[in-house]
Amino acid sequence: MIGNVRVRVFGLLCVVALVSVLAVVVAGHAQKGRSVKTDAKKASAALEAGLQAQTQGKLDVAAARYHEVLKFDPKNKYAIYDLALIDAAQRNFGLAEDKYRQVLAIDGTYEPALFNLAITEKSKGNDQAAIDLYERAIAAAPKDPAAHMNLGLLLRSTGKVSAGDAEVKKAISLNPNLVDPAPPATTKSSIASPTVTP
Repeated sequence: MIGNVRVRVFGLLCVVALVSVLAVVVAGHAQKGRSVKTDAKKASAALEAGLQAQTQGKLDVAAARYHEVLKFDPKNKYAIYDLALIDAAQRNFGLAEDKYRQVLAIDGTYEPALFNLAITEKSKGNDQAAIDLYERAIAAAPKDPAAHMNLGLLLRSTGKVSAGDAEVKKAISLNPNLVDPAPPATTKSSIASPTVTP
């Protein structure tokens, strides 16, 4: 009888202990959930403040706000990308490139980072890397006329004229305000010939 009482008391104590542990775990998750929501709100507010400062040309203030975003959300591709734009505006192209790559490590289809990294690669003479990035940008945003135009011009410059012409044509079809920057083909009759007077 006493043994049964001990087993029941021990069993009851185990149940009480388990319920207590579960209550602590549930409370911890609830608190963490509130903390995550609070952090998300803080990150969102800081991102919005950064965008506003950036549009006003207050790049240092914007950068500070974006760094604040990253304290709450270290993988916020928008804050990292906007920091890259600030780096580029301040002619810190190496830092901008690093941040574009960081964004793409988070989201390999983020078209603005693909597009700007393609420009960076082209400026370094890495034409094939730029072509690959423009193609990825177009895959992510097929209706971006700027990506089609840049890819087309780059393809032309690397000797892939027909593929380049197709991309330029696609860009113009997407945005009729664009103009093909290639000079018009000249014919023999349109070439001025020197005149010789005796």
